[in-house]
Amino acid sequence: MKKRSLSPEFFKEFQQGKYRGLVEITRSDPGLIMCFRGDYVSFYYKSMRILEISVNGRYDIDSHYGVPCPSDDTDWKEYFKEAKQAINRYCNENNQEKAEKEIQQLIVKENNSGSICNATDYFIIDTEYTQSGFKGRFDALGVHWPKNKRKNAEGLSLSFMEIKAGEKAISGSSGLFEHYRSFFNFTEYLSKDDRKEEFLKDTENVIKQIRLLDLWSNSQNRNEITLSRTAKPSLVFILSNYNPRSTLLDKEIVKIKEFMRTHNSEEIFDIYFATSSFTGYGLYDPCMQSLESVCEQRRKIHADMYKEGI
Repeated sequence: MKKRSLSPEFFKEFQQGKYRGLVEITRSDPGLIMCFRGDYVSFYYKSMRILEISVNGRYDIDSHYGVPCPSDDTDWKEYFKEAKQAINRYCNENNQEKAEKEIQQLIVKENNSGSICNATDYFIIDTEYTQSGFKGRFDALGVHWPKNKRKNAEGLSLSFMEIKAGEKAISGSSGLFEHYRSFFNFTEYLSKDDRKEEFLKDTENVIKQIRLLDLWSNSQNRNEITLSRTAKPSLVFILSNYNPRSTLLDKEIVKIKEFMRTHNSEEIFDIYFATSSFTGYGLYDPCMQSLESVCEQRRKIHADMYKEGI
């Protein structure tokens, strides 16, 4: 299993070494996301990789966006200014629709460092999460740390998140059911060869490093976070601008329920649908709906889609 946390030597370069300025810029710029990848660190803007720094000191960029190539003597404030302008031009010229990724960015901002982050119940650890040897990918990985339990930093649980914008994103090869099945496969992947313990330890290290760099604006409890070895993780679907009159969500729910019956997946992980607090991207426990709660709402709209027992 590939580690996401940084080695002590590499991390030191971001904490107090030559990359410290990059952390300060990221901390103050809600448009940037910094993600740990073990032997490199990626910075994202509008979901696009604006910069990558490898443990060997190499810089890498996605050159087709027109982003300038940095060097050791680069003025990072000027670099990000030019790089963001280049990505904005690319998006405009290519009519790029990045609704899901823009939502992803807003979720990270609001729950990690926005003005409401000390009131929400989730913090985002990583985006575009995947593992070597596993084919799936998750839009975000978060730690569930309820506001009313913030004094306790022990035995927290993880939430894997999938963002879907609009009606068309609900079904198909990247639809809700396929992501549900992929998460089931991921839990099986973790159950082999002590991978779960390795994954949890590495994730605890990532959380520790994120907090040491003050990338979470939460100062209420500075105790080291530990993750539960027994609590079920959760899969959270975040749906944006879904047409409630469409039946695509209902069809996906029926497939998920049938999969549950044949694989007992509800014994392994929980599933939630995130709803907004009036409107916005804060993730609150009272706004998390269970699958059964969503089914009950959908029955009122499309009763004919739900067989007895579904």
